[in-house]
Amino acid sequence: MQSTFKLFVTIVLAIIALSLLVPPSIADVTNENAPIELDLDLKGAKTPLTTDSEVVQRENEAIKSEGYSVAEQKLIQENAEKFTFQAEVNKLMNIIINSLYSKKEIFLRELISNASDALDKIRFLALTNPALLGDGDQSKLDIRIMIDNANKVLHIIDRGIGMTKDDLIKNLGTIAQSGTKDFINKLAQSNDTKDNSNLIGQFGVGFYSLFLVADNVIVTSKHNDDDQYVWTSTSDGTYSITKDPKGNTLGRGTRISMHLKEDSYEYLSEGAIKELVKKYSQFINFPIYLYTSHQEDVPIEDETPVPTTEDENKVETNEEEEDGEDEAPVMTKTIDVYDWEMINDNKPLWTRSPKEVTDQEYNDFYKTLTKSSEEPLAHSHFVGEGGHQFRSIIYIPSTPPTNVYDPESMVTSIKLFVRRVFITDSLKDIIPSWLRFLQGIIDSDDLPLNVSREILQQHKILEIIKNKIIAKFLTMVQDISNKEDRSEYYSFYKKYGNNLKFGVIDEANSKSVHIKNRLIKLLMFPSSQEEHATLDTYVKRMKEGQNQIYFISGKSKETLESSPLIEQALKRGYEVLYMVDPIDEYLIPQIPKYNEFTLTNLAREGVKFDNTTDVEADKQLQADYKPLTDFLKQQLGKKIERVVVSKILADSPCALVTNQWGVTANMERIIKAQSFGAQQLDERQMEMMNKKIMEINPEHPLIKQLLERVVSHGVKDEMAQVSAQVLYETSALSSGFIVDNPSNFAKWIYKMMEVSGEKISEAKYQAVVPEQSAPAPVANEDILDVNIDENDEMSLPNIPGMPEIHADMPEMRARPAHDEL
Repeated sequence: MQSTFKLFVTIVLAIIALSLLVPPSIADVTNENAPIELDLDLKGAKTPLTTDSEVVQRENEAIKSEGYSVAEQKLIQENAEKFTFQAEVNKLMNIIINSLYSKKEIFLRELISNASDALDKIRFLALTNPALLGDGDQSKLDIRIMIDNANKVLHIIDRGIGMTKDDLIKNLGTIAQSGTKDFINKLAQSNDTKDNSNLIGQFGVGFYSLFLVADNVIVTSKHNDDDQYVWTSTSDGTYSITKDPKGNTLGRGTRISMHLKEDSYEYLSEGAIKELVKKYSQFINFPIYLYTSHQEDVPIEDETPVPTTEDENKVETNEEEEDGEDEAPVMTKTIDVYDWEMINDNKPLWTRSPKEVTDQEYNDFYKTLTKSSEEPLAHSHFVGEGGHQFRSIIYIPSTPPTNVYDPESMVTSIKLFVRRVFITDSLKDIIPSWLRFLQGIIDSDDLPLNVSREILQQHKILEIIKNKIIAKFLTMVQDISNKEDRSEYYSFYKKYGNNLKFGVIDEANSKSVHIKNRLIKLLMFPSSQEEHATLDTYVKRMKEGQNQIYFISGKSKETLESSPLIEQALKRGYEVLYMVDPIDEYLIPQIPKYNEFTLTNLAREGVKFDNTTDVEADKQLQADYKPLTDFLKQQLGKKIERVVVSKILADSPCALVTNQWGVTANMERIIKAQSFGAQQLDERQMEMMNKKIMEINPEHPLIKQLLERVVSHGVKDEMAQVSAQVLYETSALSSGFIVDNPSNFAKWIYKMMEVSGEKISEAKYQAVVPEQSAPAPVANEDILDVNIDENDEMSLPNIPGMPEIHADMPEMRARPAHDEL
């Protein structure tokens, strides 16, 4: 029996050997009727693969089988639910495709970034529930890219959190309208296409960038809480979603399959994909694999190898000699072997020593982190030492984020890692709000992994991290400020100066007084002597004996330069700081003194320039002008608190100031400019706003004339009454206050013109008609209508030609022009 079996095996081997000796074409002709069961019963066609290559080949076939056949695609289309993109999404896709076409390569950066976010989410959830990761390969968190040249399809696969059906609709079919509006506004403001290409990532609309290169997109996604679904779209304004007919093939995660446009076939090149990953995503905190091919020489596994004269495969003969004896030649052939190659093998930058990292690497990491093409303004790479160890890299962006002052946007741009595991980027309790523009990462070895974010925020090490971040930021800014070329600091301050001011306000009530003091030293303001004055430079220029820092706040430097409130200070040679930012009204109360010098607001009462005031002379001046101050208070009533003789005016007749606790003109403007501000002011606020003090300039001709008129004609004089109202309204305007009732203001101006006209008419009549014992006969009584009032004073109506007569009258030339009133 055994001999029979051996004979059978020998015959079979002989047949195989003979078939190998005959060329394939001849074998096909001579064995047309030969049964094919023979090969099927054996191992099949002999493929010279090693054991590892066979595993890779099987994996390759499994991945390729995840594509959809024509029948499956037809089934998907028949069962799919049709949806229409949100109008904002259509608008975005149109802008992205048409405006950013020259930078279409950024689609890969955006999709890899989204995949990284999905992996971060599942890894965080798995800290408290490890079962969510699954077993085997599913627990390996990575990103995989596969090129299908035959079908012109590029696949990007991640094992992240995946999306449910509702997530697909929410995340891929709609977008927050506010984000869309911000994106479009920012795009409209920028003329640089290079900068525009980075906006889509900053506004969370990066997914739609794939339509730059693809005309058909299939997104397959599996979430742990739902079935596997397929999302398809051709960017025609609609998309469809259906349950995957293949079932759960992903296990968990998302696969994006893009059928590339003809002008984007360049992205089917392994070299192009590697270059883009290196350019944009080399510092992603997950491995990125590309399914690549390479050639290997493998032995031909044949028991009776016989070299042939002609072979389609390249065959090499390797001869080796051992112990002086020749071995039989080994036949090899070159084959294509497919394997997953990791293409971002860089060690996390923050774990390396700062001495080992170049500036270019820091800049590249920043671009990967922020999806920006700009280089950062400054960076700091440091290690927290002491009882708690952490590593951090923080950057100051060249351009502030668009939401830097948005109180609703509390998510920072600094990511927190614990032992290289991403935890959160919601660090509002770690990073102060005034530093929300900072970009970077923090990686701690001492924080616990398996805790909620809420508990994490209360951990004591976070206070240490916060203080360290603030200190490093201040050091970076100080380094920029200390440069010989100050233009870089001026540029920084223009973008982030208000953040420094917010910092002074925030830190005012904290225990970190030294932080507040360091921030104050960095502040700059325009002044009467230079455009960028610090408090230190102001103090260096102070006059001898000066013990106050004078400032005034308002809408703009140009407005303040013409304010009557600074006239006396400038005349005496004092420098005045101009506070032109709305936040300055909230900042100054936090800086009552700088060193030993008091900050004095020229818009408030009680300003003193020196201690040489003659008290007796001052009392006498107040007494001399008491009739006028009493008259003005009586005429203006509740509009003002009181009227005083001024010490701050030099050229203007009068001005309005506020008492020490009232609302300044600039603050009143800010309050009223806020949404519904005027309607929401309570009685207390209105009372504070009405605490205006009128200061009159005793040296001004108008004030002297008005005093003389009040004394000589009494408080009922109409000209004096109208002048009082006009003086108030004009002084309110020149002092920065808002005229509550423009119609009233116009009415008083018209009234003054009317009264002035009557006086002009009276003066003309007296100049034309000489004094006589009896009135001269009048030819026509209708020419002039002369009225005699109770004081026996004549008044005449306005007569054409009065301006010319007015110009020739000495008495009227002495009077100030109406607009000066």
